[in-house]
Amino acid sequence: MNAPRQGLFASLLIISFALHTFLLVIATTHQLNENRASQGQLMTSQLVADSLSELEPANTVSLALLANRYATNPSVASIRILDAQKQVLATSGLAKTRQGEVFVRDALQNEKKVGSIEITLIKPSIGEILRTQWLAILVSFIIHGLVWLAYRAIARPTRSELLTRLNKEARLKHEIQQLMEALEAEKADKTLAIAQIKQQANKPKPLKVELPVEFDKEQAALALNIQYYDPKQLMNTVSQSVSVPYFNLCQIFLNKSIELSAQHFKLNSKDFIVHQEFNQQGALLTIAADKPNAAHCILMIGSVFQLLSDVLYKRYREDKRFVLQTRCAVTTEVEAMQLDAMQAADRLTHHLIAKEMALYLSNDLLKQIGENYQLVSMPNPTNVLTRHAFMINGMNAESAELAQNLRTEILKGKKKNTASNDNTRVSVS
Repeated sequence: MNAPRQGLFASLLIISFALHTFLLVIATTHQLNENRASQGQLMTSQLVADSLSELEPANTVSLALLANRYATNPSVASIRILDAQKQVLATSGLAKTRQGEVFVRDALQNEKKVGSIEITLIKPSIGEILRTQWLAILVSFIIHGLVWLAYRAIARPTRSELLTRLNKEARLKHEIQQLMEALEAEKADKTLAIAQIKQQANKPKPLKVELPVEFDKEQAALALNIQYYDPKQLMNTVSQSVSVPYFNLCQIFLNKSIELSAQHFKLNSKDFIVHQEFNQQGALLTIAADKPNAAHCILMIGSVFQLLSDVLYKRYREDKRFVLQTRCAVTTEVEAMQLDAMQAADRLTHHLIAKEMALYLSNDLLKQIGENYQLVSMPNPTNVLTRHAFMINGMNAESAELAQNLRTEILKGKKKNTASNDNTRVSVS
């Protein structure tokens, strides 16, 4: 496996190399300018001293020979020797067309101007500077290349890290595959049950169904509201053939979370009333607040479901299938706003984003769950509900381990149920 973010690191190295080259050119240009200024002043002073005796009277032959001697310097573009009336007495230079910096000095004899000297020194271009600094640029390029190779070698994941990541991905895929098989098995069981009912239509048997009793309006309740986080309104873009199986799978998660959490806290799963099974608006369930460990149980249901939803989200995203993240809230009634528990839970959930969980409970219930959950105040409260609500920021080790164990049991239990249903079909056949 390659090192992480190789492209970004390579871009940074390219920028670093370009910046280093730019600074090298700037430094070289500055140094050359200083050297050229010193050289120009020195050469004009020397040429004035050498040519002073030949300027008056003017000896053009001697001045030409003198100018040619100074022009042999490779940094000299041109030399002109002029008299007091600015008439050219001698010129020389191997690169008279080149642009450069001009240095002028007057020739004085007994405080009288007898002539002047003009020397033009070549000003090197950027290309010439780069050619002179090719070795430094090459060394910089090699150093940056070595840094790139070192990063690839050092930042590459070790074999153990790679195996851990592959094992985690394989485990997630296996868990989701189990869930999909369980969903298909439940569909097959439902189809088989419908067929058996039709076959026994001539001899129907009375079926007694025990329905949960709704709460009295006077009875205090705890409500759990689970909603999908859909800021891009993706739910409206999918067909029912896609959304309904997804809702059914979420409902399976919720039912198993209720069953196992109630079993752990020694409650009956029938104590929970599912007012709304999963649809586009999510799901809603309640329990009487006076039940023992009711607050602990309903918070654990929400926590376990959030873990299962996260597993489903990661798997479906890998397969590029429709999936949404969830958010949930647990509340009691809000007397100050005349909201019952279900209405308060629905409103509070709308203030959350993906994977967040919040609660609004009485002081007695907060004391019960205070040791198990880390709570933080809701940001930017706008009403009584959000002002006294808290977001769950973490759990203690015992609760976190319980949530993980219940999640794992649900994922593994689905596979076992699928296998037992297959064995039953074989034995009946």
